Amino acid sequence: MKDLLAWFGLKRFPFDKNIKSAKVMDTEPLKECLARLEYIKRRGGILLLTGDPGVGKTLALRKYAQGLNQNLFKTLYTPLSTLSRSDLLYHLNRMLGLPPRLSKSAIYTQIQQTLLESRDQLGKTLMIIIDEAHLLQTGPLEELRLLTNFKMDSYDPFILVLVGQSDLRRIMEFAVMEPFNQRIAIRYHMPGLDPKESRHYVVHHLKLAGAQETILDDAALNAVHELSFGIPRKIGAITEQALTYAMFDQKHTVSAEMVLKVKNLDG
Repeated sequence: MKDLLAWFGLKRFPFDKNIKSAKVMDTEPLKECLARLEYIKRRGGILLLTGDPGVGKTLALRKYAQGLNQNLFKTLYTPLSTLSRSDLLYHLNRMLGLPPRLSKSAIYTQIQQTLLESRDQLGKTLMIIIDEAHLLQTGPLEELRLLTNFKMDSYDPFILVLVGQSDLRRIMEFAVMEPFNQRIAIRYHMPGLDPKESRHYVVHHLKLAGAQETILDDAALNAVHELSFGIPRKIGAITEQALTYAMFDQKHTVSAEMVLKVKNLDG
């Protein structure tokens, strides 16, 4: 089988998920997301981050977390959101490295005490990130709301970031979620890239991978945007599929026609 990297003179796959976050293109949606994260860092409380699959939510979180002062902040991340009310508390307890307790009330008190002491006594604010939060049921969400109630609801000693697909915004509109909804300090729905940024995104990643010449012409870049709706993960998948078509067609450049051959790509 032909080697895609050798055919196009690349050093690595251009859209590899292991790319260092510092080298990722600073798109407008990414910069807007980082600005919201900076705000919640200074304020404390709850941030609701939503967006379609593949738009770059987790990447933004990883980029931001890596830039935090580790002496002042500690990040705890989990994508495990399909838990019951009690299981969520036990899971958070383990994430914090706390000893097990028999009762739910003991777990709740221990978690709150740890969050408070970390900020007030150790000078380190904990940032808890729950990914795939659109899968959380209303019960576990209620437990999270209760955990944010400190000093008779007058203090935010930690940061809670809920990250999920667009469905999470609709969940928050339910009447039963109104108390939680009112506690959200800031929210951001991350959009896809516009046509110009989509083109720059492809070119940027190809150059990072070692491309010396133009591989996709302007029409091909436009086609990538149209098929991907500007969603970075789709942009990468479609582009790599188009590169594969070009290689087997003995071409060193990708045309719009080749891009359109992957129009039924799922992702």
